[in-house]
Amino acid sequence: MKSIIFIFTSLFSVSIYSNTLSPPELLQRDLGESIEFISNTEIRYCPDNTCAIYKSTKNHIHLATYVYLHLFHKSSYIYLNKNFSGNKAFRSLAKEEPAITKSVENICKSKNKTITCILLSIEQKSGIKQCSGRYDEGHFCYGCETNENICKKL
Repeated sequence: MKSIIFIFTSLFSVSIYSNTLSPPELLQRDLGESIEFISNTEIRYCPDNTCAIYKSTKNHIHLATYVYLHLFHKSSYIYLNKNFSGNKAFRSLAKEEPAITKSVENICKSKNKTITCILLSIEQKSGIKQCSGRYDEGHFCYGCETNENICKKL
């Protein structure tokens, strides 16, 4: 199922990023199994038993772009900055970041095209929520709101 979603998302994004790999392809290349394409409206970054979850209220062409830029600029996961288990750090591999940022900077209506403005603009257009989750003893528990804890058996 994940590979079907990845293929669909890759094809959907390829027209925007014709000179390079699409954001879903870049995420897959640079983060491997720690990136999970759950659906066209949900992507998870799970480097360990914890996950950063990005959920959109609707299909949006820039969900993977948002995840890529958020992980590069805003995420506090130490795995993104350092080499672990023979894997190179995402922030050192993500050479396409300037091109990705440039491709979506017009979403930000401000004259000052900061990454915060770009991410907030994508978030508002697509209804993206950032959630957190954890794999624990045969369950996956997550929450998008304060004190929310939804658990599902795996």
